[in-house]
Amino acid sequence: MSDGGGDRLLLTRILRRARARRNTSDIPGFTETFGARAARGITQAQTAQLAGVSRRWYSALESGRPANYSDAFLSEVRRVLALAPDEWDIVHRIARGRAPHSASARPLNRQVPPALLALVEQSPTWGVYLSDHRWDVLAYNEKVQEYFPWLVKGINVVEWMLTWPEARVQLVNWQEDWALPTIAALRVNAEQWPQDERLQEVIETVRLDARARKLWNASNLPTASYPASSSPRRLYLPRHGDRELAVRVVGLTPMEMPSCRLIVITPAELVP
Repeated sequence: MSDGGGDRLLLTRILRRARARRNTSDIPGFTETFGARAARGITQAQTAQLAGVSRRWYSALESGRPANYSDAFLSEVRRVLALAPDEWDIVHRIARGRAPHSASARPLNRQVPPALLALVEQSPTWGVYLSDHRWDVLAYNEKVQEYFPWLVKGINVVEWMLTWPEARVQLVNWQEDWALPTIAALRVNAEQWPQDERLQEVIETVRLDARARKLWNASNLPTASYPASSSPRRLYLPRHGDRELAVRVVGLTPMEMPSCRLIVITPAELVP
């Protein structure tokens, strides 16, 4: 944490303003966790719980007290408070003494073929996204943002699903239906690409989370390493309060990019 008094006051002002303007309808599962709120804004205690830390730890950050704040914790605060890019840069610089690493700056191994890119981005009815074998998102359409607004920030799919407290609220029956199949797929890819530094970085991030690390070593991991489209999964939609949606997750492999996955999310009622 920077020791400048002006910096600490700026950090406090940014975080307090972000809490005050936060629309609780934008936070999946907020009503289920805390009850309905008509007013805009969230408390320190709610922010801390959503970020997966104690109120004391979050309060220390907002007060500008120097401490060893991790990148993972700061990223959670960014997510919960929906910090704008310039706010995030300032908060991270003051808290960590350096600018944040940019996910969007990671070079891709190859470009998405234009026809495949158009297929993903212009699909009008169902949620569609394309990710590589590291689960970094390469392309997505507008519809899928209704399910996962964080896609626009370049966040890795398995990092979100396995380590973010928000995911454990939004994804109903998180452990059995979402986390265990994802861990199984992640372990398969870890064996297939053992020298891939970016994939190892993703795995390290997942294993730093206590709940995800326990699942990584679970004895009951599914044998399939792909989404089971035959089994509907349920989730809460952002901006829809307590409404649950049953979906089917269909995983496809583009022949031009065989290490990638084309994920299609459809309402479950489309299939008898």
